[in-house]
Amino acid sequence: MLELGIKPEEIPSPWEELDLSEISGTLMIVGSSDVGKSTFSRYLFKRLCSIYPRVAYLDGDMGQSTLGPPSTMTLAMAAKGDDTFPPRGPKWRAFVGSVSPVGNMLAVITCAARLLEAARKAEAQVVIHDTTGLVEPARGGIHLKLAKIDLLRPKVLFALQRYQELKTLLLPLRRRRRILVLEFSPSPAAQQRDTSVRKAHRAAQFAQYFTNSSQLRVNWTQFAVLPAPQFNLHRLVALEDADGFTIGLGIVEQIDRIYRQVILYTPVDKLDGVDVIRLGDLLVDPLTFEDRPLNA
Repeated sequence: MLELGIKPEEIPSPWEELDLSEISGTLMIVGSSDVGKSTFSRYLFKRLCSIYPRVAYLDGDMGQSTLGPPSTMTLAMAAKGDDTFPPRGPKWRAFVGSVSPVGNMLAVITCAARLLEAARKAEAQVVIHDTTGLVEPARGGIHLKLAKIDLLRPKVLFALQRYQELKTLLLPLRRRRRILVLEFSPSPAAQQRDTSVRKAHRAAQFAQYFTNSSQLRVNWTQFAVLPAPQFNLHRLVALEDADGFTIGLGIVEQIDRIYRQVILYTPVDKLDGVDVIRLGDLLVDPLTFEDRPLNA
């Protein structure tokens, strides 16, 4: 598993004993933060690629993303016969506009549904959906997970929990006939990460994404600007195609309100195919790539 960045000690024996021979469709992985959801998801990806020729991986954690820059969700298809991670097949990306699902749950559900539909159109036989660590009932975590389950209709729900933190979610789901619930303990190597470590990870992800970026002048009157053309310095925006998929991200560096133009710092070098400019709720420093909420 070294090619997936997974060490042998990270894989408990119940994972290895899991029979995947008849598991297909959408598989959703849930659990609180730092229980090893991404490790388990990559492990599933590796094994399922040896069973099915068309496996997709849906990275749904916009805060601690695996396949794309923070604030986005990414779907990647495995190349046929290839279990390399990150997957080297076609990719689709959707913009949530924040690094937390709190306050952005409709965007999270919409993006997940759009990406899953792309996987189905690409004839993926199995989709592994790694989700965020928001599971606290008081913050809306249970409602978010239940809404995604109702909409995306996964065949299998893999639940990773240390204690009984998923009890409220799993109790009714165990009684449903439509979904199979499989419960596992976290990886023994999973470690708690504090806020500073998570923030540093996001900054590194943004820095990598914006490597080789340059300035791009945009007349915003030529595009649909959602939710409204209220640009702020260093605000993160997404350039989207007509299907709602992200062509690229940009950081607002200059604003000319008289001529209704902005200069974006972005890896996108031309506006061909851009249909929508979607504004996020995040400010990103183009020098340090540290982020903070727009209304902090």
